[in-house]
Amino acid sequence: MPDPNVEYKVVFSVAANAKPDEIHPTLKTIALYMNTLAHNGVPANHRHIAAVFHQGGGDAVLANEVYKTRHDGMDNPNIAMLQQLKQTGVELRVCGQGLLGKKLEPSQVLPGVQVDLWAMTTMVNLQLRGYVRIGG
Repeated sequence: MPDPNVEYKVVFSVAANAKPDEIHPTLKTIALYMNTLAHNGVPANHRHIAAVFHQGGGDAVLANEVYKTRHDGMDNPNIAMLQQLKQTGVELRVCGQGLLGKKLEPSQVLPGVQVDLWAMTTMVNLQLRGYVRIGG
């Protein structure tokens, strides 16, 4: 069981490709984890959760018009879930190098998503600060 006295520091790697018409499965996992902590008495100030989007997972945080251009006119199905996660305190971060590789600008990601230099640097920095990494 989660311990309400523990500071939970977790970074989720959101790297896998997802079906373009479905919510990214890792987002569902993050939401389930947040709900598990909350329902078991872990206070919000003890939940330090980050999601780092890189590789194929980076498309999940693209602005809707950009997403539609890249996915045959489909709306980004992740937007509502990302907004909910952000409201619960999840840090949303995307790999800047991945954006460059896709010839995208930071302005083309959703509001509230932090563009970092490189997902690798973010993962290492968070782990050095005591975060546990989940996912590839």
